[in-house]
Amino acid sequence: MNFIFILAQQAAAMPVADDTWLIAGFALFGVALVFFALEFVVPSGGIIAALCVLVVAVGVFCFFMHSPTWGLASLTATLAGAPIAIAYGLKIWSNSPLAKRVVLSQTIEDQTEVRIGATPPVTVGTLGVAETTLRPIGWIRIATHRHEALAEEGFIAAGQHVQVTGFDDATLRVRAVETA
Repeated sequence: MNFIFILAQQAAAMPVADDTWLIAGFALFGVALVFFALEFVVPSGGIIAALCVLVVAVGVFCFFMHSPTWGLASLTATLAGAPIAIAYGLKIWSNSPLAKRVVLSQTIEDQTEVRIGATPPVTVGTLGVAETTLRPIGWIRIATHRHEALAEEGFIAAGQHVQVTGFDDATLRVRAVETA
């Protein structure tokens, strides 16, 4: 019981904490938000993200220096809010014009025809002949037009008949077929 009484006397004798640490904590969290936003815009290889994490850690330290209550509250908010903020930031960023220029697009699997240059459109199922050995990339001829092609499986020898099975950008995907 004496121990609690001594702690109460010491707590009463301690000076009232000023708000300098509290203001510093909020200021550092604001700086961290700026770094967080910059990370999605400026390609830095993660340097800005590392600075953001460092600034948040120092901000949490400042809150703890003000009071344990503020420290625990800021730590809890950081640990709970960081994954949510990152997920939301990535969702917003993925629809931005910058992301469309930076991220490679996916191949459209349900595409049924492609026009390459000034040639007539090539459709899935079109037959052709391998002009060069496809290892796995080479050249095929469809009618009078030459096209770059990608073998779906293994190598396809020159002179073998092929069938178009799909498209990867301007490259045709083909598979060898038996001629009757």
